Amino acid sequence: MQECNMFYLPENYQMKYYFYHILSWPQLLYVAEDYNDRIVGYVLAKMEEESNECHGHITSLAVLRTHRKLGLATKLMSIAQSAMEHADF
Repeated sequence: MQECNMFYLPENYQMKYYFYHILSWPQLLYVAEDYNDRIVGYVLAKMEEESNECHGHITSLAVLRTHRKLGLATKLMSIAQSAMEHADF
């Protein structure tokens, strides 16, 4: 995930941020892997728990340049959206 983030996004996250997300919202993190089990894309989502109305948002979405135009980002977004709609917070 960090490789996708470091090379293809203007805002780079430190490893501790990924750990925070994984521990806080493990059901809202999805990755796309190639046939060699290498992560080629990811989506990080979270639920806003501090407001009266429950809602979520996408924190980060990235796909390696070599794997773009294959529908991976669309699939990752769809999975994350569905997970947020069915989240039990």
